[in-house]
Amino acid sequence: MRAELIADEMASAVRMLGGKGSAKEQNRRAARAAGLSTATIERLRWKKIKRVPADVADAIREAVNKHSEEGLSRARHELFIAQQANARLLARLEAVDPSLAREASVEGWR
Repeated sequence: MRAELIADEMASAVRMLGGKGSAKEQNRRAARAAGLSTATIERLRWKKIKRVPADVADAIREAVNKHSEEGLSRARHELFIAQQANARLLARLEAVDPSLAREASVEGWR
């Protein structure tokens, strides 16, 4: 039972790491991300490994964590850029109409 759960976890992780594209492209990207061979990744993807070795599972999990951290870092950066643009637009608004800019800052546009 536990081995099946781990095999399912590895198959979905390989698909997530691979991103979009054909299965072959996804396998290559996942192999690069995890530092494993494409043959191992293919076997994980299609659940041909019944009992996944711990070192392989650890490599996949580390790659998934790194992928998630990179996505979170990218989202933080995009938020920072949006906040900067919002501040510039609010400064422009203040130059054009100070009363509207005060309303905007009171309502939480900042």
